[in-house]
Amino acid sequence: MPLKDSNKVLLCILLTYTVQYFFNTNQSLMAEEGVVFENPYQKTEKQTDVTFFKIYFAKKSNQIPKADLIKLQSVADFLNQNRNYEIRIEGHAVEGKTNKENILLSEKRSLEVERFLLIHFVEPNQIRRLFYGNSKTPNLTKEHEALNRRVEINVQPMN
Repeated sequence: MPLKDSNKVLLCILLTYTVQYFFNTNQSLMAEEGVVFENPYQKTEKQTDVTFFKIYFAKKSNQIPKADLIKLQSVADFLNQNRNYEIRIEGHAVEGKTNKENILLSEKRSLEVERFLLIHFVEPNQIRRLFYGNSKTPNLTKEHEALNRRVEINVQPMN
């Protein structure tokens, strides 16, 4: 029996769901609820230069903000395709009571970025990680404290 109305349209909606896995303090694997994207193939933001940018952290935190995970994924993809490039990760912190606390927090921040890249198959020899505490802070005022809670990412050719 032939169809009389051939103007019918089949609507297909493609959804993807992301889940972020991490280890908690008990060293057990946890999953964090992800985000649903209506069109996973459409860029969610304009991709900027991945060779240099900064990641800003919440106070006394080493958790990478979700918005910056997209940039880091772009960096990981670039490094996977260009094995002759390396990344320099420089951690900074000023919110600790002592210089030792600042160095420890900046180390944790740079380590978190390194962990993300290693999970995404970046070679360990492509990663250079430094942490300065508060020794290289551009601003020492209360108003600029958020600018000092950062990790600077610099991608460059290997020497």
